[in-house]
Amino acid sequence: MTRINFLTPEQEALIPEYQQKWKNIYLSTEPIQHNRAKAAVQGAYAVMGKPEPEVIFCSSPRAALERLQSYVETPQQDAIPSREEVQNNFFQFARAAWEMVKIIAKQKSSGTKPLHDLLGEVLAEPYQSLDKHIDNCLPKDLSTYDVVEQSFIGTSPLFDNLNKQMSRQGEPEFQRLFENRQPEDWQESLGMTAENIDKQLAWLPGKELLFRGWLKQMLKSSITIRISGVEHPKFREIILPLLSGYEQKFLLENPPFITLNCLISCIWLDYAFSVLNYPCKTQKWSALQGLAKYCGSIFGVNNLCIVCERPTKILVNEDNQLHGEGETAIEFADGFVAYAYNGRYLPEKYGRIHPSQWQTQWIFDEEYNDLQEALIQGIGAVRLSEELPLIEEEIEQEVMQEYTFFKLDKKGLRKTYILKRVDSQTGNIHAVFISRMEDTILRAIRYANRNYSAEDFPIPNNGEVE
Repeated sequence: MTRINFLTPEQEALIPEYQQKWKNIYLSTEPIQHNRAKAAVQGAYAVMGKPEPEVIFCSSPRAALERLQSYVETPQQDAIPSREEVQNNFFQFARAAWEMVKIIAKQKSSGTKPLHDLLGEVLAEPYQSLDKHIDNCLPKDLSTYDVVEQSFIGTSPLFDNLNKQMSRQGEPEFQRLFENRQPEDWQESLGMTAENIDKQLAWLPGKELLFRGWLKQMLKSSITIRISGVEHPKFREIILPLLSGYEQKFLLENPPFITLNCLISCIWLDYAFSVLNYPCKTQKWSALQGLAKYCGSIFGVNNLCIVCERPTKILVNEDNQLHGEGETAIEFADGFVAYAYNGRYLPEKYGRIHPSQWQTQWIFDEEYNDLQEALIQGIGAVRLSEELPLIEEEIEQEVMQEYTFFKLDKKGLRKTYILKRVDSQTGNIHAVFISRMEDTILRAIRYANRNYSAEDFPIPNNGEVE
């Protein structure tokens, strides 16, 4: 069965235009216009049938939280049990569960709930229209095999994003699993045949209806992700580690309206209403656009809304992830800053130093795996291959002719394999990260030969290709 197309070529061609339109807004560092922002917030509350709140402005998330300090409960030493306490003590577990119940109750009456409800209402109608759209395009007589097949060949945006993430982590071969795969390739790789699937699922009543519903959900996610894109800056994830535990708890109870998340949703909504001609609640869609275009993130308690100014500086890499090398990735006018490397939060001690000056020893000193990963990627395979033998920690190595295979596989460290080759004729050094599945030097050489460069990583005479 061939892939079912839910968008025409003309519709597909318009996707980048809508992504760029809203990207320009969420990467803007222009000061917000207070009169427009205030009107947008009060208009949003009005359209949701809520009283207009008092609207004030702050220069950064830090300033907004400081303004809200009077609403933060006085910290107590035992307010937040540790993960170990929760795991080992039933009463602590029950207490943590009760705390979560109270947090959910507070969220239902949070100051920004009308704004979150507005976004949910505007999203609901086009999702229903998309559901009908998909149902009309899907053949009525889909077999269980057809459903499984379409679930693989119809979710390429999800796989594309996963490919990029795995490639950054030294797993480029993962991409080969999904790249240009035809239905017959999936059959061979997964043992998928109509006969096998029917035999394995013969016991399941109503399986065609059940799997059709599952496929529709998969396709809805795939289509909306293809339109809105999957690579956007994660402002919240970069800023959150800069806050105290009690400030984070306060934000959990009083969730701010994150404008970036709204803007990402607006890519899909704008496309759905303008290109797919889905029906919409015009007044509420207009109110939501006002919030997205004219406001920074919005903090709220009771009848008070604090609109945060946009950052004065935003740096992103080619994948649209927050990224600064030896400098801040985000800055606000009042001096509140954050560092990031390829979308990962960095503490200042790493962020203010250019990656070319990062020290290999820091990987072993760092206790958090995500920061270890950032250090490993920032230092790079070539430098690591030259410096690993010089540090005190024992690194496992294998040597074969021009090759050295390094293994960082110690407790507390992310398992990392690096293959290094010094060309005996030119003296050039080649080094790459190797998949964690390839744990011997010969397998690593074959992997680098296949996935990186056959010229830079030739297979030795005594190594046979399987």
